[in-house]
Amino acid sequence: MNGGRCSVSTVLQGIEAAAAEGVAVKVNMVVQKGKNENDILPMAQYFRKTGHILRFIEFMEVGNSNGWNLEQVVTKQEIKELIHNLMPLEPIEANYSGEVASRYRYQGSDDEIGIISSVSEPFCSSCNRARLAANGQLFTCLFATQGTDLMSLIRSESRNEIVRDKIAEIWNLRHVQYSEERFLKTDLRIVRRLKCIISGDDNAIIA
Repeated sequence: MNGGRCSVSTVLQGIEAAAAEGVAVKVNMVVQKGKNENDILPMAQYFRKTGHILRFIEFMEVGNSNGWNLEQVVTKQEIKELIHNLMPLEPIEANYSGEVASRYRYQGSDDEIGIISSVSEPFCSSCNRARLAANGQLFTCLFATQGTDLMSLIRSESRNEIVRDKIAEIWNLRHVQYSEERFLKTDLRIVRRLKCIISGDDNAIIA
């Protein structure tokens, strides 16, 4: 999944080197159906005792107007149940309001995992994250194609209060709900099937 740029052992050595220097390491795994869902359990088993938090992320096929391609999505519910059946999990509280990952710990331990469900359970309404690009553009959504220029304002030597107020204005006027809007454009038959998977209702009739 790293494009062949280095070996797995090199990545693992880098993780341990960072941890040895006191860096709190989180490992993200994007799960794509037909690509790497067979690695969910091996990844969970490997990182369980390392002290590093493993986060599973639903595969998000990026686009601007069409619905999600759910054929490539392994849902949060599927990931959780797969792990829970082998290593029982229990939910734990979010670290802070707006945390994007649902947190779980292995029963009888403090070892935890997280699952980010941007597709099957969008959390746009509670999102509190913005991103500042290297070119000074502020983005209020991961999927935004346009940002707001902050570099010019900062380089104008404006007072910190002016920059702060501008950022607050941008955030308060935001209306992006990309994941939720795209979910609504997804094929309804697939959406119903996904909801059945999430609810655990395997006997539901899909129209």
